[in-house]
Amino acid sequence: MKKIILLFLIFLLAVDFGTTVSNANIDFSKNEAYYEALCLGTTVKDNVATCKAFQDYLNKKAADAKKDLERLRADINNIRKDITSYTAQISKYEEDIKSLERQISTLNRSIVSMEKSIVEIEANINRLEESVEARNNTIKERMLALQGFINVNGYIEIIMGSSSMADLVRRLEGIKDITDSDKAIILQIKAELEIIENEKIELDRQKEALLANRENIKTNQETLAGIKEQIEIIVAEYRKQEAELVAKEREAVEDLTEFNEQIKAIGNALNLIAASPGWIRPMDPGFRISAGAWYYPSGGIHIGVDFAAPVGKPVKAVGNGYVLFSSNACATYGYLGNNCGAPGINRGGNQVYLITNVAGKSYLVIYMHLQKDTPIKAGQIVNQGDVVGLNGSSGSSTGPHLHIEVIYLGTNTVDHYVRSWNGSLSYGAGFGTTGMNTRCSVTGNKPPCRLNPLDVFNVRYGVSY
Repeated sequence: MKKIILLFLIFLLAVDFGTTVSNANIDFSKNEAYYEALCLGTTVKDNVATCKAFQDYLNKKAADAKKDLERLRADINNIRKDITSYTAQISKYEEDIKSLERQISTLNRSIVSMEKSIVEIEANINRLEESVEARNNTIKERMLALQGFINVNGYIEIIMGSSSMADLVRRLEGIKDITDSDKAIILQIKAELEIIENEKIELDRQKEALLANRENIKTNQETLAGIKEQIEIIVAEYRKQEAELVAKEREAVEDLTEFNEQIKAIGNALNLIAASPGWIRPMDPGFRISAGAWYYPSGGIHIGVDFAAPVGKPVKAVGNGYVLFSSNACATYGYLGNNCGAPGINRGGNQVYLITNVAGKSYLVIYMHLQKDTPIKAGQIVNQGDVVGLNGSSGSSTGPHLHIEVIYLGTNTVDHYVRSWNGSLSYGAGFGTTGMNTRCSVTGNKPPCRLNPLDVFNVRYGVSY
């Protein structure tokens, strides 16, 4: 009977102390960082419902990203038919990659924190349960002592008649045999039971979140690798088609009115351009050759060489010469498949076309993907080393770089080749497959023909300078 009384008393003391949180319909996507800080920590007792909902959101987000990847994989066979629509989405895929990388990092940190917290919570629960047990024993001893002085059945009636904890405390206070010390012990048991219950709720939440987020990390890592793989497939296919896409588009300036006016204005100054003794590189050190001629590393025709360097790095005239043409119609940052380039070559971004003479031979040097508002204006004479623009990532570009091409024109002067220009932006050497067929190594150096810029500037693919 004494045991029944004790257990019933503790039961009455323990009821109704779970924390109730009303969870509104929250759009977690609008402020993920806030809810990550709130819910992926180790103390969220006042936000249990909200954080459980946020965990459901994270689980669904990981699952949805995986489904999107599966749909992309299933549809990837169609990229050859509509490569431009896929390249236009690469920027979105890259944002997805950044989001996944950030979330993986956040979840990893939260797991380390939760693992430590779980150990601490379990230790605290054990300590509190030991404390409650000790206080229970004290109450047992007091009840045994009271047994000889009061009617136990009457004691049960007093307890059973209580309508609430407050009522029970009032009734107990009315029993003169229950001392203030007994009442303090009973209230302490209630307080500790409340803490234990809340700690167990938090322990269960953290254990569930720990398991879910370990799985989410695995899912996100697989999705991340899959998206990168699909981007590589899209880029490789675009590279295969890019040269022909450029070749099919306009490659000549149709209205030469402005050009002719510039020639009139410059007069005989073209005759005074001295030949440069040798080539210089278009950039000072601090660049890497990210793609060479005549093919991209992943396949596809590439009739120039790419100097990868930060946006804003000066791009120089590789020899003394005349700025035949320039184009400045594109934003500094483009993306793979971006068609911007007109009135220059489409996809080439902001461009400069320089006719130069090096060691008695004349060449057309084409600079592409320059920073907005930096290409030197057409109609100017430049000396070797003069800045003709700043490095950018305009047009069809996946990152800051200078794309440079070199076309051998022949042994006449700069003046001759400038005045005989008919508007062809390749000076007749062509682009795409045509450009490959007019390589100097194919034509026996018969001009106009394309030289390999790797050899011209003494650089090699994959090497930093």
